[in-house]
Amino acid sequence: MKHVAAAMLFLACASAQAAGGEREKFHKAVYALHEKLIAQHSVRTTEETGKYNGVAAGGERYLITSYYDTVTGIFLSRIQRNAVNPSEIHISEVNIYDDKGKLIRDYFTSAPPWRPNYPSHAYINLHHYNGKLHSWRQFEITGEVNYESCDGELDGKQVRISLDWTDIKPGNTSSPEYHACFDGMSNEWKSFVDPK
Repeated sequence: MKHVAAAMLFLACASAQAAGGEREKFHKAVYALHEKLIAQHSVRTTEETGKYNGVAAGGERYLITSYYDTVTGIFLSRIQRNAVNPSEIHISEVNIYDDKGKLIRDYFTSAPPWRPNYPSHAYINLHHYNGKLHSWRQFEITGEVNYESCDGELDGKQVRISLDWTDIKPGNTSSPEYHACFDGMSNEWKSFVDPK
């Protein structure tokens, strides 16, 4: 019995390490995509600085830079980094648009300031449009749905849906509004684990 328990613990640890390694790779890839995008666009930036609260990172300073295309004004990306050591990336957000300027997907990673290479969050967000409705679904890089959101108008009425993973169940997903928001949305997240 001890051998079975030890084997199960080993497998759990190996699985966690594998997932952690994928998160680290994804974190670096999202930042690399940010660098590629800003090299392809003429950009303007806005910046803000601040200081973390709390015990683990209390007092450590950060710099947030938001990047916008100067021609279209679209929001390309936002990077939060260590203000003293800019190579330490805490948060990366990158938006991808279609040829008409509609947001079709975005990426988000965040790592704690004391471990900037080990992200605690790694998400792929897929966006969908139906008339005046804009919906998006958030996937963990392992494929689990973490969040769903939809805003807009359906038949002259305002629609606002916001569901975290614990709320995505039949009682909340059977309404005509939910179907108008999410029917037809792609669930193909695997294609985007390598951010592009």
